Amino acid sequence: MTTPHRPVLSQAQLAEYRSRGYLTLRGRLDRALLQRLTDVTDRLWEAGCTLETPTRHYDLDAEHRPGKPRIRRISSPTELDDVYVQAAFESVLGDIAADLVEGAVKFYHAKINFKLPSGGAEIGWHQDWPVFPHTNANLVALSVPLNPSRAGNGCLRTIPGTHRQGPRSHWAAGKYVLNCNASVTADELALAEDSELDPGDIVAHHGLTVHGSGPNLSDAMRTTLIIQYAAADAFAYTAPVIDSRHRNHMVRGQPATHARVEAGSIELPPDFSAGYSSIYSLQGKAS
Repeated sequence: MTTPHRPVLSQAQLAEYRSRGYLTLRGRLDRALLQRLTDVTDRLWEAGCTLETPTRHYDLDAEHRPGKPRIRRISSPTELDDVYVQAAFESVLGDIAADLVEGAVKFYHAKINFKLPSGGAEIGWHQDWPVFPHTNANLVALSVPLNPSRAGNGCLRTIPGTHRQGPRSHWAAGKYVLNCNASVTADELALAEDSELDPGDIVAHHGLTVHGSGPNLSDAMRTTLIIQYAAADAFAYTAPVIDSRHRNHMVRGQPATHARVEAGSIELPPDFSAGYSSIYSLQGKAS
């Protein structure tokens, strides 16, 4: 039994999302839930500080050492603490996702990204859908900052309207680079917007919206919980980049009885069935 859908977005907000491909919502996450997410994330960070090698859940920078932690990502946190399940499935985030996909919605994956201080990696321009293509592009990612997200610490940057232009290639010279930098024009770069957010804010972006982030040039880490949702009638063509026991569990509404298939040719990513490192590793190898 899923949580009943309670619509929370106005028609103006839905129209903005359809037009621009992303939507910023201020102060929408429950403060008590936010505090619990922050406390548990801090605990998971501390647990990772003693690791010597990456694990299924922890992605580590090459310079990570016990006592000198450089954790880049915690994958599938819903498997590590129920507070992330509550956030993804039971909180207002599920209602926002259902509003934006305009119907029944399921969970695809979750991750906690740490933009490390004093040079935390730049993330090149990319779209989510080409990394995990589905039968249709009705995917939405909700980003929840757990501390202030600013231009100086490498906040999310988005190019509005790019979701209406279709998927872009994330390959170059026969190599998977997991970015579409080569196709981003100077005119598009001039339109890019920073998502400067405070804890409790939420930013949602469509699966085809071009986005990225700059390096963290500050002395404070930027921590963001990201939950990827898919419309119930969108089915993945490829192995998941981040798997968990919660993948494809319904969040709002009922499972689809038919897949909605959008016509067109689909450029596939590499076969991640044997495992996926992270966007940091793949973009780093491409540079």
